[in-house]
Amino acid sequence: MSLPDDLIRKAKMHAAQRTSSVNALVRKLLEGTLSDERRTRAAADELLAIAARGPYFDRDPRSVRREEIYERR
Repeated sequence: MSLPDDLIRKAKMHAAQRTSSVNALVRKLLEGTLSDERRTRAAADELLAIAARGPYFDRDPRSVRREEIYERR
């Protein structure tokens, strides 16, 4: 991996302020990013699966009048 010298210097200072290492910071960032991506992909897959099981209405949503939507029951 190749990073600009000024970025490495800033990362070292950041790590030192947190009594950590650049390696630990990079590991934590990568793990967080990859975990977020996995959760996002899982949520998207679940949404697509729900959509694939549809439709949930037995009539065209465009045919519903506004009054029907807000009608109190």
